[in-house]
Amino acid sequence: MKSLLNFALPEDLLCVSKEAQAGIPIDAITCAIDRADSVLTLLEDHFDSDKPRLANHVLASVIWDVRGTLGLIKTLTLHGDATSTSRAKAGGAQ
Repeated sequence: MKSLLNFALPEDLLCVSKEAQAGIPIDAITCAIDRADSVLTLLEDHFDSDKPRLANHVLASVIWDVRGTLGLIKTLTLHGDATSTSRAKAGGAQ
């Protein structure tokens, strides 16, 4: 068992499938943006209401979740850029 996996974050282990189509995965990116927006709405409601405050560990988890989602969006965007560039080069060489 590798010790590196004991301290890995989920976003460190996730990658785009090798079987994914080339191009920008706009649906997946849009979904990830909507998820992050939902989590930020939770955080916004925390500060805009008279309800009891969330615990610090919950607030930290909210921030960590959004950072992870931003990492996922970056991964998806880099995949789109890399595969779109490859496809453009292949098309330009014809």
